[in-house]
Amino acid sequence: MASYSAIISNASEYVKTGLIDHWKRWIVLIILSLIQMFTINIIPLVSGYLVRVYAQPDDMAPEIDEYGKLFVDGWKMNIVTILYMIPAIIIALAFGAVGVISALAGLFAEGKMTHIGGLMVGSIGLFLAFLVFLLITLVMNMAYVHFSRSGRLLDAFSIGEITRNISDGIGWGSYIVMWIIVWLLTTVFFFIISGLTMIPILGWLALLALTPLWSVFLAKINGNVYYNRP
Repeated sequence: MASYSAIISNASEYVKTGLIDHWKRWIVLIILSLIQMFTINIIPLVSGYLVRVYAQPDDMAPEIDEYGKLFVDGWKMNIVTILYMIPAIIIALAFGAVGVISALAGLFAEGKMTHIGGLMVGSIGLFLAFLVFLLITLVMNMAYVHFSRSGRLLDAFSIGEITRNISDGIGWGSYIVMWIIVWLLTTVFFFIISGLTMIPILGWLALLALTPLWSVFLAKINGNVYYNRP
């Protein structure tokens, strides 16, 4: 099993040599990020590029070309994300609806127990939805890589193969620890970006420049975990 530091170090080097050293590719990716952001993910060219990163287990970052294919692959990734998130969304909406109805009933009742009950139900629902979201994310991260290898959308939902690949590869325990580390790194990155955006103009330029790098960094970590390397 590859070590956590090796996986992260390899992903960092991948970003450096593939994008920072090839700055023209980096600039194109920034432009594509702007397009994806302003079209509210309707033109998901960066997502399509991430699919290309997932599909290649080597350490050579892919070129940014064939924009039609990037668009199609980006929408495949959108569809996978939406379908995987449906259970968490249903739980959040169901408990949220019950909580709202109970809270409204409490406003018209003499006592406040219904109101308190509604808040409790809503809170429990959001907590359950969050737990389901975390579990789904663990599988979905590998589903991205699994379908990217073949290009077949249905492969993203081969849950048995995906979970078996995790078990036989890095192992579930190590995989969960790996993503706890990644979530912590993402939190640090989020706070850094939040701080930078407080600086007029310069902060937003940093946000535009760093976000694509971070997306590719996370995608490469996904790929390294899936392929159980470096």
